[in-house]
Amino acid sequence: MTKVNDIFGNEIEFECMGCEIAEHKLIPPGGYVYDDGFINISADPEIPIVGFMVLGIKKHVKSINELTRDERIHIMDVLNTTIEKMKKINICEEVLLIQEEKASHFHIWIVPMHEWMINFNKNVRNIKEIIDYSKENFDEKTKDDLLNAVELLKEEFKKSNK
Repeated sequence: MTKVNDIFGNEIEFECMGCEIAEHKLIPPGGYVYDDGFINISADPEIPIVGFMVLGIKKHVKSINELTRDERIHIMDVLNTTIEKMKKINICEEVLLIQEEKASHFHIWIVPMHEWMINFNKNVRNIKEIIDYSKENFDEKTKDDLLNAVELLKEEFKKSNK
């Protein structure tokens, strides 16, 4: 069993965070932006970056290679739609996508590139420093902005039924 603190300081416990989120046993900050029973989009429970979203799937696999062609196409479609909506509502102008197979459950980080990240060259080589900075500088305004971004994205998904 893994124990971590979420962005609000609450201790959360899980065997597989991806499964817990997919099965609605662990509700991410602000709830689910999108959930179609196979794919879910939500804020990351541990990373307090405004607009930072995670695309997770219900199926417990580590690699995109373990998914069917139709599942991979569906993931890319939802991923693209999510990024379009993030840009439309001005969460960001560009994103960084991260997916690594060493995680126990397939997921894709959708990291919005904010101006404050320029100090870190806004690239994947510095993602740990970006995450550490976001945690060290998390405050009430960031919390409000993060939850507001989740709500705005939810509204955008509701408008389009995806």
